[in-house]
Amino acid sequence: MKMISLALVLGLVIAAAGQACDPPFTTVGSKCLYLESEVRLSWPEARDFCKGLAGDSGGVDIASFPSCDNFVDFSRYLLFNAPNMSGLWVGAHTAFTPNMWQWVSGDDLQTGVPFWYYNEDYDGTRQCAGIYLDYYSRLADAHCEEQLSFVCEMHPARRDEAVQPAVRRARDIECENHGILVGDFCYVFHDRLETWENAETKCRNEHEDFGGELYYPTSCHEFTHMAHHLEAAEKVNSYWVGGVDISGNEEWTWVNGENIPGGPPYWATGEPSHSHDNEPREHCTAMTAEKRYYLQDVHCSEKHFYICKLRLI
Repeated sequence: MKMISLALVLGLVIAAAGQACDPPFTTVGSKCLYLESEVRLSWPEARDFCKGLAGDSGGVDIASFPSCDNFVDFSRYLLFNAPNMSGLWVGAHTAFTPNMWQWVSGDDLQTGVPFWYYNEDYDGTRQCAGIYLDYYSRLADAHCEEQLSFVCEMHPARRDEAVQPAVRRARDIECENHGILVGDFCYVFHDRLETWENAETKCRNEHEDFGGELYYPTSCHEFTHMAHHLEAAEKVNSYWVGGVDISGNEEWTWVNGENIPGGPPYWATGEPSHSHDNEPREHCTAMTAEKRYYLQDVHCSEKHFYICKLRLI
């Protein structure tokens, strides 16, 4: 077996409070990971390689990223540490039947937002999945015999976590003003076509008593719930989202003024797509069935349906 490359152990470290990783593992978010880019193996061989790093002690496997935060942390880590890597195996595979995806940690792996490339077709013959940088470091299925780099994960000793106080969620109340509960928030889905500016104004004015705003997600968790709701409802429409490039210099913010990070988890691969030599520029954001409800930039003068987000009362 080829010697582990120490050069790959050195790189950008995204610190996780209270956790230290033993060499050759590196702290990335809340995980201890080892990225191997020089050795290329099939998916089963890569998993055996990872388990072999633990010796007789166990506790190492090919890496799983069941939470969006962990997945995004690793995606951004790759941009700095392996910008030229095309693809690498992670611990995602089909379980028992085609397209019933699962992480090797035992967690279910849903299709679509936020983990998968929006154009993935899940043809049923490819039963393992890798992360591909060309797809904004998202998953795509592949034949398990394909030779790829890979990432291993060391599982730290479990620690008892403090019980968090209960948080009042929308599920504890009824949605007001014709709102629909999706995840932890209430929304009103307007099936009338408006420009982005009109949609933003109507959300504020028509739902003023409930703190209405043009929908924007406060977390990957909220964004995932919305994308899957639109798919489950068999929506084929495009919806305005409260994201805008006000300056015209690709400085994207939500309507509450917070910055929209590039890449995962919000943007579709290749988005935002406008550039300085494209006129007219695309300054507003929408969720479309074409991009499997990942975010994309479009012309603000276009007309789409829109979603208003209501404040919890």
